[in-house]
Amino acid sequence: MVTVAEAKRRITENTIALSTEVKTVQEASGYVLAKDVLATFSLPSFRQSSMDGYAVLHTDITNENISLPVVSESKAGGTSKLSLEPGTAIRIFTGAPVPAGATAVIMQERTSVENGVVMIKEFPVAENLNVRNVGQQIREGDIALSAASYLSAGAIGFLTGLNVQEVEVFRKPKIGILVTGDELVKTGEELGDGQVYESNSAMLVAALTKEGINDVEVFYAQDDLTSTINSLELLAIRNDVVIATGGVSVGDYDYVGKALESIEAETIFYKVRQKPGKPLLFAKTKGNHFYALPGNPASSLVCFYEYVLPALRLMSGRNDNFLPSFKLPISHAYSFNGERDEFLKASVSNAQVTSLEGQESFALRSFAVANALIYLPVTQQNVYAGDLVEVHLLPL
Repeated sequence: MVTVAEAKRRITENTIALSTEVKTVQEASGYVLAKDVLATFSLPSFRQSSMDGYAVLHTDITNENISLPVVSESKAGGTSKLSLEPGTAIRIFTGAPVPAGATAVIMQERTSVENGVVMIKEFPVAENLNVRNVGQQIREGDIALSAASYLSAGAIGFLTGLNVQEVEVFRKPKIGILVTGDELVKTGEELGDGQVYESNSAMLVAALTKEGINDVEVFYAQDDLTSTINSLELLAIRNDVVIATGGVSVGDYDYVGKALESIEAETIFYKVRQKPGKPLLFAKTKGNHFYALPGNPASSLVCFYEYVLPALRLMSGRNDNFLPSFKLPISHAYSFNGERDEFLKASVSNAQVTSLEGQESFALRSFAVANALIYLPVTQQNVYAGDLVEVHLLPL
């Protein structure tokens, strides 16, 4: 059995980014850049106004309430060949080219206009006031986004504005999910005695979809060794990562561990000193990672967020792979006995964290409303209201 920290260390040490692929910028949201992207032109590529107002020569504004004749107009998408003569003003709009000779833009709200003459109600006026200069955002030849950058919505917009059409990114892993347990019934079918509806696969698919991993398939294996081996082998051929749910404990019908031995997967660790989720197994072959999660739904989801998701992010090229972690005061006292660290389903609000009712490993109702996990090591078995605890924010 390994500690929580040791389990995370071993996963990190045994995980590398996958191969790369080229995607259009529109398809690349949520991916990670594999190579630097250079700007092929400056942005802005011409001097732009950041306000609706009037373009002027800033040295013409020698006192408040200076009046200047309005001689022309510059609008967004219009010509950049206008020129401003000293002692005049040009009407201008946000995003429009700043005329040659103009050194500032006075915002409309600081002016008044009558009979083609604008009165400037601002003094003094700084040079380049409300002017976006050429290359102010980025200059031609500079690195627009560096390798390992996560392509957020803002990144996609930025690259599109630079006319970048394709990028090289790390591909995301293909995932095979193996469900074991003869007591499990698919949604919509009739329950028999001793049976329950299988929810882990839907839960894991939803978590993967949230992460932008959509190449996922689900297999079901009977509670026998041959079926489990065959399913693992087939999923391994078709995927980068295989996630088994159930069948990893020490019961007579738990075959995942034996099946992994049969396909010659190397076990990196088995069992973590934590509650819930003790019977977690991580194994690998030359081409695959295998994660065997506990069958109890809450245990399975805790293990996914704390161990599997960080590994999938590393495979996808991300460096910020673990859940965001910080310290918050706990709203109520909590204590536990034993020699295992605990993860508590929790809710963060109003700058504090509250552990929820229903911490049992089978209970998903509390997970349905949780937005965080509290991590309590065995050295922190007794906490009181107001004590600082480690909080891991869930990707909702």
